[in-house]
Amino acid sequence: MSKETEHHLPGDISSISVQKKNKARYSIFVDEEFLLGVSEQTLLKFNLKKGMEITPSLFRKLQREEGRFAIKAYMLKLLGRREHARKELFTKAIKKDYSKDVINSVLDELQEKGFLDNVRFAKKFAADKSNLSKWGPNKIKSHLFKKGISNTVAERCIEQAIEGQDVKQTFLDLVLKRKKRFLREEDPYKRKKKVVDHLARKGYRSTDIFKHIDALMKAIAQ
Repeated sequence: MSKETEHHLPGDISSISVQKKNKARYSIFVDEEFLLGVSEQTLLKFNLKKGMEITPSLFRKLQREEGRFAIKAYMLKLLGRREHARKELFTKAIKKDYSKDVINSVLDELQEKGFLDNVRFAKKFAADKSNLSKWGPNKIKSHLFKKGISNTVAERCIEQAIEGQDVKQTFLDLVLKRKKRFLREEDPYKRKKKVVDHLARKGYRSTDIFKHIDALMKAIAQ
């Protein structure tokens, strides 16, 4: 709302009506003129009712509450689709020009209520990327870092995700999928380098790669 709207306040609520397109939102009229739309939560929180005086100060509080409600609804929608890290949600919300203070306030609330949990996110991300995408520890850790996950949490979740993993078999599966490409390179040294580079790009540790590289080269040549 504009500053001009505030200049017409204070004023008394002349009516409150349910919006036609959204039954969970209400239109507030002051002195028979539309002031703003509010959620049912805002309506109840401020106990808005006909005859109540709306001062400029209260009007601004209602605006902030509605902004907070919009941010929370947006974040819950995103969390309903998949787990998110806190930094991810902050980045997406800030792009919509929401206030940093309000964003962090909502994020704090979501964390307190268990809707948002960086450790839970990291565990699922590491498990999915390891099992489904066949990413190695280094690549998983790099992406978790970009999403704001601490080094300690990332390493712990990655170790849990790869616990019991047959690294040699994982490598065989990855390189045999690209067997024809590797065989196009006739020079043994260059072929080996291509295999090593491929596994390194997938995020696997060099110690693991070189431990099994000879077996991998034999498998490709068969």
